[in-house]
Amino acid sequence: MIFLAIATNRTEMKDDVYKIVADHDLAGFWDFDIPNIKWTASLSFKKMLGYDESEHPLPDSWEKLVFDDDWDMVRRHINQSIEKGGAKPFNITPRFWHRNGSVRWINCKGNVVEHDAENRPTRLVGINVDVTRHVLAEQELTNNKDLLNKTNLSIKLGGWEIDIENNTLAWTQVTKQLYGADIDYTPTVSVMYNMYKPGRCQTLMHEAFSNIVETGESFDVETIMVSQHGKEVWVRIIAHAEFEDRQCSKIYGTLQDISEQVAVRHNLKNSEERFESAFENSPTGMALVSPEGKWLKVNGTLANSLGYTPEEFSELTFQEITHPEDLDADLELLEKLVKDDIPKYEMEKRYFHKNGNIVWALLSVSIVRDSDGNPLHFVSHVYDITEKKLQHRRIQETLDIVGDQNNRLLNFAYIVSHNLRTHSGNFQSLIELVNDPNTSNEEKQEYLQLLESVSNQLNETILNLNDVVSIQANRHLQKTPVNLYEYVQKTIETLTPDIIRYDVTIENNVAPDANIYFHPAYLESILLNFLTNAIKYRSADRKPLIQVNLTNCQHKDYLTITDNGIGIDMSKHGNDLFGMYKTFHGNADARGIGLFITKNQIEAMGGKIEVESAVNLGTTFKISLPKS
Repeated sequence: MIFLAIATNRTEMKDDVYKIVADHDLAGFWDFDIPNIKWTASLSFKKMLGYDESEHPLPDSWEKLVFDDDWDMVRRHINQSIEKGGAKPFNITPRFWHRNGSVRWINCKGNVVEHDAENRPTRLVGINVDVTRHVLAEQELTNNKDLLNKTNLSIKLGGWEIDIENNTLAWTQVTKQLYGADIDYTPTVSVMYNMYKPGRCQTLMHEAFSNIVETGESFDVETIMVSQHGKEVWVRIIAHAEFEDRQCSKIYGTLQDISEQVAVRHNLKNSEERFESAFENSPTGMALVSPEGKWLKVNGTLANSLGYTPEEFSELTFQEITHPEDLDADLELLEKLVKDDIPKYEMEKRYFHKNGNIVWALLSVSIVRDSDGNPLHFVSHVYDITEKKLQHRRIQETLDIVGDQNNRLLNFAYIVSHNLRTHSGNFQSLIELVNDPNTSNEEKQEYLQLLESVSNQLNETILNLNDVVSIQANRHLQKTPVNLYEYVQKTIETLTPDIIRYDVTIENNVAPDANIYFHPAYLESILLNFLTNAIKYRSADRKPLIQVNLTNCQHKDYLTITDNGIGIDMSKHGNDLFGMYKTFHGNADARGIGLFITKNQIEAMGGKIEVESAVNLGTTFKISLPKS
């Protein structure tokens, strides 16, 4: 192994050139005493690697300075030079480590210059020059050339140049490859002028070359080149001219294979034509919608479904013809689509037809973005499901009616069976007692009075059942417009004696011109029943207050009757509230038939009834009223 020993005093250099070079740090020098294995380095050499004479001395071995991968090469060349005794100088460019950790390329030249009496080498001297900038520049140039060749090859871009004066043509390697020629192929000007598909393409290129020679006007054309092997290739040729003394002296430019781009354009055109055909002829409504909601393009199916012409659509947004109850859900999904949280979405929604009708649709929306990912437009498929929705609603209504009828039938059968069996049993027991020989005349008289009472109860039961049957049989009684305010007032007047007796306040908050569609007799019965019950079940702790209101919510009218009476324990009686013969307060005169009849009357008119109640706070009955 060779070690570098640093001399304490710099060796005097008597050569003027050496002095100038050393003083200006143009190169570094070293001297190796071979027998004593002692190296001496100039200050310029030390500075080259970031060292000096005192504070930062050079390491004691070149092995510590040279890049690991280059050390074997350095040692081999120095040893060979010593072994050859000066017959073979060395010239190498290894990598050295600078003191700051960077890499320096150093050109090292050296040779044996002195021998002893036996002709053995005793002195090896050399010079080192920092060539880092030169090496890096060469590497960058090489890399750029490689990158340019790779880039041109990857995009199939070749270059060419025609020397008009000498009638010669030069092609780059890529141009030769595009033509299908070998790398050593020498093209002629005639080839450049005529290597195009006969007919329109060849004529186009002849005209382009003639024009550029005459006028100097550059050209950029797409045409079909026929390669050396007869293969047709779509190419883009760009040409520029140079003139000397008003004569064209040179034409140069690029030739690029654009077969893939042409195929993509062709496929895109076919795809657009297919999309246009599918769009216009689709049995499903289709539309292109801007990110702001404007209708950009609609097909005939959608126009027919919603009743607007394409021109009318162009003045609208989808928000304007979407049902308000569906708009928020639609916009929420649209926002997720724009943010790329979802690839597409589907939902059922309602549109407003031009004539004002509701159109139910199954909406499917996807998004088209530009190359930067920004939304261009939405593609909407709008499938009209209005008839399907109507059919489903009719089926559901039928099922609800059948279910309701079955429930009423079961309830009715239970009532008939239970109540008539009870009365029948009472009759049988009393008759047996009357006919018993051991029964006295006084007892018989008492039993006959009981029979009369049972008979009256049976008659009342039959009348109640008849009322129920009558309501069910008349579910399609004609509804007519009635003034609700007047009917509430008429009921209040009917109850005037009780209102005065119990100091009741009834507030008729219905508008005087409020009309509803209802059967008049049923309306009278319903109002009378609710107001009578509100008075009957008043609280003894406060002045009775009853409020009658008519409100509208979500396009539906609601009649509410609220009192501050004793209330109903809904946890106990909620399920039985409208049952027949169900009572909840223990009143002696309670029959449990009123609310049952009232509920049937409301449902017979197409309405529904709900109740909210709390013990000792009061009760509110809410009736949804049928439309015309």
